[in-house]
Amino acid sequence: MSLLRVGDHALEIRIAESAPRCLRRFVARLADTELPTMPAGQVMQVRDGHRTRLTVDVSRGEVLLELAAELAGDPPTLEIGVLQAAARSLAVMGDGELTLLHGSAVTIDGGRSAIAVLDGGRGQGKTSLALGVAAHGGSLLVDEFAFTAFPCRQPCVVPMPTLPWHVRADMAPLLAPHATERLLYPVDLPTPTTAGHRPLPLSLIVIPDQGLAAGELRETPTPAARDLLRAAVTDHEAKLRDPTLDHVSIFSSADEVTISRSLPAFNFGEMALDALAAVPVIRVGVGIGKPDDLPTSVAAVIRRTRGDS
Repeated sequence: MSLLRVGDHALEIRIAESAPRCLRRFVARLADTELPTMPAGQVMQVRDGHRTRLTVDVSRGEVLLELAAELAGDPPTLEIGVLQAAARSLAVMGDGELTLLHGSAVTIDGGRSAIAVLDGGRGQGKTSLALGVAAHGGSLLVDEFAFTAFPCRQPCVVPMPTLPWHVRADMAPLLAPHATERLLYPVDLPTPTTAGHRPLPLSLIVIPDQGLAAGELRETPTPAARDLLRAAVTDHEAKLRDPTLDHVSIFSSADEVTISRSLPAFNFGEMALDALAAVPVIRVGVGIGKPDDLPTSVAAVIRRTRGDS
């Protein structure tokens, strides 16, 4: 059994014999091996098809991903596409306890809390900045798919220690000098991974901003923070419904995705925005996003977490 686990939720991923062989190793690396007997609740079947299609049956907790034969020739894109489909489908089929944020997260305060580096609508610098911050004594929590719970309205990031990190090619020599793959697992990176799945309270949210000079920090008041965070809260669901919004996708149009039932009328996203905006939110300048700018930006965030002026 291959389980993609998010806290108390899990998605069983079943790979058909006819699916591309490269997916078996990939899904095995995604799988949670700590609790192999944990009931999944939801099931995702992956098999080949005449065209690439994704069908999500929300009420039944079932996902069907059909893959066109030509995708087998591009394993990295195929792996990213399967991960996107699995994580986003799990979020859509949830009961509102978890919100899927677009961004990365690492520990601070000796592992007592977390810092999230979220997308502010531009999609630049999140992973590199998070890895840079973690290199100063933190641990990796999750990249790209930051599931977040809200006990008593306190945002808590759920660690996903089996998911890969996508390091940009120009940043890889700085962050992971020996990297040769497009997707890197925590064991491939110099920063340790947090063990276990206990959600960690979110104590700071960082939004990379190319409009600011490298290392420049701007505190964001609550009303403005709510608007700034909307992209991070809505991005994954929007890309599930319209895959053309993705930079990397196995789909060519929104017609290739079917969600059998609409989300609940109650808008959990608005609740998430309220809770997230109550956390300190800062924008940090990442210059023009080049490797030379990264140390300056990381140092500024580290100073902020330590309360230095």
